[in-house]
Order: sequence, then C-alpha cells, then structure tokens
Amino acid sequence: MIGLAQTQSFEMMKVFLSPSGRTTVRCPFCEKHHYKEVPKYLYNKPVRAECKCGKSFPVLFDSRGNFRTEVQLAGEYWDTFGEKDLMTVTTLSMSGAGFEAACSTPDVSVGETITISFWLNGPFSNWIKAKAIVKRIDRNRLGVEFVGLDEHQQKCLGFFLMP
Repeated sequence: MIGLAQTQSFEMMKVFLSPSGRTTVRCPFCEKHHYKEVPKYLYNKPVRAECKCGKSFPVLFDSRGNFRTEVQLAGEYWDTFGEKDLMTVTTLSMSGAGFEAACSTPDVSVGETITISFWLNGPFSNWIKAKAIVKRIDRNRLGVEFVGLDEHQQKCLGFFLMP
C-alpha cells in the first residue's frame, strides 16, 4: 500500500488519474505496482509516495481529462474586440492549449471567448483556427479551452499529439 504525505520536489513522477480518481503507481525502486484511489484534495499536488519496500518517491496525481504535451508553435490570437497579437503555444491537448502572448499584458479576461490560430508542424501539418474560452491568466501566459473544433481539426490534433 502506498502512503501519502505532502512534499516539495522537482523530479516528479506524473501519474494520470481515471475520472473516478483511481490510478496505478509503479515503485521506481522495486517496480511493484500499487492500485490507489486518490482523494480529491491530493489532485494536482506534489506528494511523496511510500512503498512497502521502504523507499519513497515524489508523485503528482494529474487529474486532467486529456494528455497535455509541451510544444513551441507560432500563432496568433484575437481578443473579443478583434485586436490581434502574436503568441507561442507552449502546451497542447485535445481540449485546450497554453500559450505565451507577445504582449506583456494581454487585454483579455478569464471567461472571455477569443479566437486562436496556430500551425501544427510535422507530417500532419495544418492550421488550427478555433474559438477558445480563457480559463487561466498569469501575466502573459494564458490557458484556454477549445470550443467547437471541427472533425478535421480534431483529427489533426489527435495525430499531432500521438507519441
């Protein structure tokens, strides 16, 4: 059984949770698998997992619904007034993106619907232009959730995000 305690660490093992909050954690020392139901208060927080073998290791229980990957994709966005600014997409998933706006103080608010556009490079290159709801703002870094991607855009994103 894995015991949990709060911790601060920079080398985390990221473990994805099922919608019901269950996951399997593999001890990196003895390689034993532990099936665990994780309480909601530990979602997306660093913890130290302790294995029966006596070793402990840092874990982050990721409750995101979709896998997110780090990228560097050039693009642009338009605020609700139609003003355009350049951006760099830094994280991408099937449901949303994180990006850094070129402007140090973007003129958008959480909850607003903006339009974003960026180029997916690689074998399935394609422009993605979509409406997105602003979910998070931290200076010039924004997190958005896609709204109404068409089937073609979903397929392009899916192929791009495949390992």
